[in-house]
Amino acid sequence: MSKIPERTFGWIQNPSNFSNLKKTVAVFLYDSPVNLRLRTDLLPRLIQDETVRNTFISELSRSEIVIPYEHLKGKGKGSAPSRKEALCSGIVQAVIHSQGEKEYTDDWTADGFLRWGVSLGFIEYNHENDCCQITESGKEFVLSEEDSEREKELLGNAFLSYPPVIRILSLLDKNGDQTKFELGAQLGFIGEAGFTSIPQNLYVAALCQAEGKERTDIQSKVEGSSDKYARMIAKWLAKMGWIVSKDKIVTESLGNKTFQTRLQAYEITLEGRRNLKHAQGNSSSARIPRRVFYEMLATKATDKNYLRQRRAYLIQYLAKRRSCEEIQKFFQKKGISVQPVAIRDEIESLERIGLNIRNFHDNTYMVMDEIVGLSIPKTAKTMENTKLSDLTTLKENVREKLTHLNHKYLLLLDLAQDKDSSRDFEIQTADLLTNELQFSGTVLGGPRRPDSVVSYGENGIIIDNKAYKEGFSIPIHQADEMIRYINDNNKRDPELNPNRWWEHFDSQVVNFYYLFVSSFFTGNFKRQLEYITRQTEQKNGFVHTIGGGAVAVVNLLYLAENLKSGKMQYKDCFSLFQNDEIVISL
Repeated sequence: MSKIPERTFGWIQNPSNFSNLKKTVAVFLYDSPVNLRLRTDLLPRLIQDETVRNTFISELSRSEIVIPYEHLKGKGKGSAPSRKEALCSGIVQAVIHSQGEKEYTDDWTADGFLRWGVSLGFIEYNHENDCCQITESGKEFVLSEEDSEREKELLGNAFLSYPPVIRILSLLDKNGDQTKFELGAQLGFIGEAGFTSIPQNLYVAALCQAEGKERTDIQSKVEGSSDKYARMIAKWLAKMGWIVSKDKIVTESLGNKTFQTRLQAYEITLEGRRNLKHAQGNSSSARIPRRVFYEMLATKATDKNYLRQRRAYLIQYLAKRRSCEEIQKFFQKKGISVQPVAIRDEIESLERIGLNIRNFHDNTYMVMDEIVGLSIPKTAKTMENTKLSDLTTLKENVREKLTHLNHKYLLLLDLAQDKDSSRDFEIQTADLLTNELQFSGTVLGGPRRPDSVVSYGENGIIIDNKAYKEGFSIPIHQADEMIRYINDNNKRDPELNPNRWWEHFDSQVVNFYYLFVSSFFTGNFKRQLEYITRQTEQKNGFVHTIGGGAVAVVNLLYLAENLKSGKMQYKDCFSLFQNDEIVISL
């Protein structure tokens, strides 16, 4: 038997068109207008491979339609030079008209609508055979008249059963108007890859100091995954009339500077509050059950299957009041060790995805929602038979030692190993130093600029982040790049570098250091640190670079813990820059 592909349900970033959602669900209802047109018109014209075409039409011609996920989504670009030029290869691709000249969409968009339909309970997904079929609520949705009250009611009930919608509505009800960054910072699993949020003050500072294309790129490209989820949910709820979008003048501080700009924000309406109360239950109506998918309990994290099972079992166990000690013993019986600090983080994370978990006065916890749809696939490897990765083991060990530092920064351990998340790594490192700790500074990045600069008193640091799973050796071209940064700072000549990035240092800084941050360091990196310092020694320049260092992200977290707790004074941390690796003990 071939391995079942891994799917992701429960978190949606791109689809928002209700009409296309309905078309996607209507695929599964035999002889619906969408189903009929697929069989008689769209598929005969759009699917070139005769065997594939006949297979798709046959699957759509049954009274009970069950279709493999891959046949619905289709394939990627295949032999085409780009996704844009790819041939139609999936049933849902043929249903949704492309925004360009093509009559069909791509597999990524088709997958988004499928995931949306599954997440709202209109489409049922079978883990065991990787197939989809329509649900009873899906049939009602398809048969409801377009833009009718019945359609809105069905959509509304589906949204209210989707926990992240409850989370967004609850945050807006509690805190007033919020931007996607403010919402994203409170959405998703704590300190985990797949749930990043851009700190709003770093975003606003970067936006206010950028011009032209750089400013446009920040506005269109800079957002974390949780920010995207929040923005998409807000878009759905605005269409429902449950929230309204508005401009918000945002004033943010970064170090000793203040920045102000206009951002899009969201505000809950009376209709939104009414539906939130309806979902939470009252004297005249029962609480709406929450639909939770196994796949939504971890997305990009290392050891996803282990985390999903751990969280699924926790949700099920908290159907009754339990203490941390009882939860710990429960997991011990399942053959795994979970420390109380991790349990508390997991409970808070479940609240952050939209579940109502009550903490009673005796420090017991209970999920107050009725949970539907949550099951552990039979094909999933059991927790007790899972050998955890070194990264997950490290993360659990570090978590126990961070008693003062916000555990959201455990995310840095993930980002440091993911080259595709290098920009997130830079931003979250700057966030740690400027928002969690007491350094001034900002994230930079881009051509001829370091990733970030920070300072404290008379001391400043030029920072270069390097995300490498196999460790970072500081190759010669990276050492030379740091040398250029240091020389730019020493000379401060806008003729040589017109972007003037050094102006982001506080004016009182006279001692400068450099720092590489990565997962860990390998090879001759110490020799490279010494090389950088020798090449940049300057006695008569405008400023003076004293020395540098390399810090593995785990040691950066330990350093932050020591500073946060007061075990180390800020002025003393600069003595660690000895052209060597910085190692911290707790």
